[in-house]
Amino acid sequence: MNLLRFFAFLLVLLLAGVVPARAQCLDALPANCGQPFEAFDVQTGLPVQSFCVGRAVRITITCPGRATVDRNALYYQFVPGALTTAPCTGYTSRTNTFTPTQAGKITVAENAQAGAGAGTIFLRVFDVQATNKPTFQVEACTPGFVRVTITDQAYDSYTVRINDGVAQPVAKGAGPRVYAVPTTTGKVVVKGLYAGGGLCVGADSTTFTTLVAVPSPLIRRLALTGTEAQVQFDPLPAGYQYVLQQADAGSPSGYRDVPQAVFSGTTATLSGVTAAACYRLRIQDVCATATLPVSLAVCAVFLTASSTNGQNTLAFTGSAGSLVVRRDGQTLATLPAGSTTYTDAAVTCGVRYCYQVEATSGSGAASTLVVSNPACTTTTPSPVLPVPQVVATFTPTNQVVLTATVPGLAAGGRVRYLRLNSQGNPVEIALTTRRTQRDSLLTFSPGNAPCYQAQFVDDCGNSSALSAPFCPMVLGAKAADLNGNTAQLDWSELRGPDPAGSVQYTVQLLDAAGTVVAQPAVNAPGLTFLDQTPPVSRQVLRYRIAATSPSLSQPSYSNVSTVARELRAVLPTAFTPNGDGLNDVLEVKGRFLSTYTLTVVDRNGQQVFRGTDQTQVWNGRVGNEQPVPGAYVWRFETVDETGKRVVQHGTITILR
Repeated sequence: MNLLRFFAFLLVLLLAGVVPARAQCLDALPANCGQPFEAFDVQTGLPVQSFCVGRAVRITITCPGRATVDRNALYYQFVPGALTTAPCTGYTSRTNTFTPTQAGKITVAENAQAGAGAGTIFLRVFDVQATNKPTFQVEACTPGFVRVTITDQAYDSYTVRINDGVAQPVAKGAGPRVYAVPTTTGKVVVKGLYAGGGLCVGADSTTFTTLVAVPSPLIRRLALTGTEAQVQFDPLPAGYQYVLQQADAGSPSGYRDVPQAVFSGTTATLSGVTAAACYRLRIQDVCATATLPVSLAVCAVFLTASSTNGQNTLAFTGSAGSLVVRRDGQTLATLPAGSTTYTDAAVTCGVRYCYQVEATSGSGAASTLVVSNPACTTTTPSPVLPVPQVVATFTPTNQVVLTATVPGLAAGGRVRYLRLNSQGNPVEIALTTRRTQRDSLLTFSPGNAPCYQAQFVDDCGNSSALSAPFCPMVLGAKAADLNGNTAQLDWSELRGPDPAGSVQYTVQLLDAAGTVVAQPAVNAPGLTFLDQTPPVSRQVLRYRIAATSPSLSQPSYSNVSTVARELRAVLPTAFTPNGDGLNDVLEVKGRFLSTYTLTVVDRNGQQVFRGTDQTQVWNGRVGNEQPVPGAYVWRFETVDETGKRVVQHGTITILR
């Protein structure tokens, strides 16, 4: 078919307004031709049956039956699409080289013209394959491993090469694969291939850095709260995560993963815990590396509490470390490792107590604290309640303070305080939870010492037996002579709490603030003492007796009894202020003098001297004037230690 015939035929088609079947433009191949022409890769010169985007191809006639075709009369057209017939027009290019720009189908049409004679039109449809970079993800794992996930779906298969290693084939859609890497940093190269081989290959690469090495994990704290187990641990380097495991005899490793554990920060919480179990932590990375370390196992301490006969019994699982029992948040006892029970007898009937047991395993920076679940119980009645001990003592203000001690019970329940009346019958003073009580209505005398008892009442209303009576000492003190230079002390015997116990008595002298200032030696045994050398500087002598006994945890004191001595001031009737060193000044003498007011006036009523203590004396002068002989009037006034106002008057004469 020559060019003139081709254009004439095209004109007919256009005038008709229809598109004729393209088969009318095609010619039959010689019998010895498989294909009218072949495609070759320009870069390698190899024949190809498909094209690659961006890679040039050359069309060449290889059919022996067409060997006489004039190469100078060949025209080509490259039409996108999978056409079954070639266009009959458009053969304006004699270039047989083409570079595809998009994937899909492409039709190559050949027009071999023969001048005025007959020519040929042939076509072939080729697949054009993309060579885009394949998409993939590289995830770092512990040193020695990375995980590669090919997310691309464009190619039929892929290869992965680590650094300069051998490319490893990967099937399309194979999912993540773990690769051993010889270094902590390197490069991953991924290639995409089409079925049947060929030259259409897409490749891309990225670098990797493996994770830092991870230390062995350590459970820092394991605590049971209600039906939850909380595990606390140290944070992990980025890229790693913990998995909580629970002991399981049916598992090959003895432990199974607990996927329902909820991790938040450095705590994992497992719900639905109703019994003791042992736990450990394993570390994992995205490669699921089997050689990552696992923590030592830590076993929970599961606690139950019950009460019978006034005692609370705790039962718990044992621990490899020492155990601390806490009651209502306070340390109650420390138990050796392996203990599984504890009995708390220091409890009060009807009171609800809550317990926890703590254990520490390991030491130093590698220690683990294990905290049991809280367990609470209400103490049931005891068949026999403890009998309290009561001790009575006087305060420096002569009030009686009662102290009750209930064996094994520092708190809880109530104490009934009683005073024995004159017939020896107990009369209730107070029923209180306090372990101390004042007797504010007490009246006493040296011959009428009060006596007290106590009774313990638990919170269930049960009462103990009465304590042994306790009778504090009552002291009487008086001056043993007219001037009060000696003092006689007599006191009643201390009774209780141990009737057979020996009692040691000590005399104590107090100041006005109640502080002990002296303890005169008591040479003779008995309930009496004569103080022959009381302090000359104290007007009021305040005595009390301190009693000690092996059965008393602290002394019991008697009431404070006082001996008030008379304050005295003595002034001369005359003095001679002549400078001879004898009787030159007017001074106040006496006893128990501290502060006072001494005024001296002359015959005209004018004040010539005023003094307020014994260091201030009058030399007879008024200002700088020489003493004037004659009579003067003095007035002395003070308030003694008992509060009594003392006033004295007199005259003093200045002699030459």
